Amino acid sequence: MHEWPLIIFTLLIQGSVGITVFTTFTLIYANGSLDGAEKCRLARPSMLVVFIAGALGLIASTTHLGYPLNAFHALTHFESSWLSREIIFASLYLAVLGVATLIAIFSKRVWPILLVLASLLGIVDVFCMSAIYFHSSVVTWMHFNTYLMFYGSALSLGAVACLWSLAARPDLSALLVKRVAVTAVILVVVTTLLRLLAQPLYMAFLAHAGNGEAVTFPHQPLIAFEQLSTVRTASWVILTAGAGALALSLRSHRTNKKMLALGSALVVVAEVSLRFSFFSIN
Repeated sequence: MHEWPLIIFTLLIQGSVGITVFTTFTLIYANGSLDGAEKCRLARPSMLVVFIAGALGLIASTTHLGYPLNAFHALTHFESSWLSREIIFASLYLAVLGVATLIAIFSKRVWPILLVLASLLGIVDVFCMSAIYFHSSVVTWMHFNTYLMFYGSALSLGAVACLWSLAARPDLSALLVKRVAVTAVILVVVTTLLRLLAQPLYMAFLAHAGNGEAVTFPHQPLIAFEQLSTVRTASWVILTAGAGALALSLRSHRTNKKMLALGSALVVVAEVSLRFSFFSIN
């Protein structure tokens, strides 16, 4: 399949944005209970990981172009092109995140305002990324389900990383860890439910498009979509099981790492599988 660069690119960027959002939330929530050095020790590893992930994602996106240097030409159509907007906001997101990461590494300080700005830029970038496909001519992408899937992936992957960053810090306040972890799991569960609830509407939209006579709707993506129904169903089951395992990992006073590992693996596998289904259009 020739769309693996897009699968890698979208998931890495969305995961990076999700982790940045959760890292920012954790720092803001813990503002009164952690000093500057503790905030830096908590956030710095995540910031470094998400910057590298975002940079690798951006590199992966250029391999999808027939001539990678054409990426520079895409920057000249900001007023009319969602691709141009996505590239610009992704670059701004990584630039701000990179500055914040360098400050954290060399001055051992975290500037929350930079992380807030990076989070906002990342959220806008995911919107632009979703709009690229929503406004395409591929019928299986032309539904608000595309926005739900992309933002859902960002939140799910970000929450998984957040849970691990908290589980790896036994020195943190148990109350702080519990509250942030519960918030992360609730968001995963709610996001998964929203995406599942949107599927009947999405299927109805595709059924209507498939029965119509409009020549603007290519039918090859619909055929590919039907052929992957088993993969898609299995992905939803795996994602639901992963969200349940993440919830069960918080039943005890401290996070159950075995259950967290199981839930994390299931969520990641499901997100990759769903994205594979999303990009399989022929």
